[in-house]
Amino acid sequence: MIGVDGEYIVSIGSKCRVNHGDEELTTGVFKGYSAVGAETMMVIQLDDGTLRFINLAQIIYLDLLEDAPKKQSKKKEPGSVYYG
Repeated sequence: MIGVDGEYIVSIGSKCRVNHGDEELTTGVFKGYSAVGAETMMVIQLDDGTLRFINLAQIIYLDLLEDAPKKQSKKKEPGSVYYG
C-alpha cells in the first residue's frame, strides 16, 4: 500500500511472505510490531494461528502478497514501536 506521503507501507492485515534467514520462508498476515527486550519485532500470524515474532534486523526481504482490507475508519495506525 502507498501511504499519504507516497511511501510504501505494510498495513496491519496485509498478507506477506518474509525471508528472515531460515531455510523456509514465513507466510502469514502482518499483525503489527512488538518490542522484545531491546529488539523490534515484526509480528506475523501463520495460517494455524501461531504468532511468529521476527527480528527486523534479520529480515532479508518481504513480499507483499495481498494488501490489507480497506478500513472505513480514518484512525491512523502507528508506524513504529516506542520504548519507555
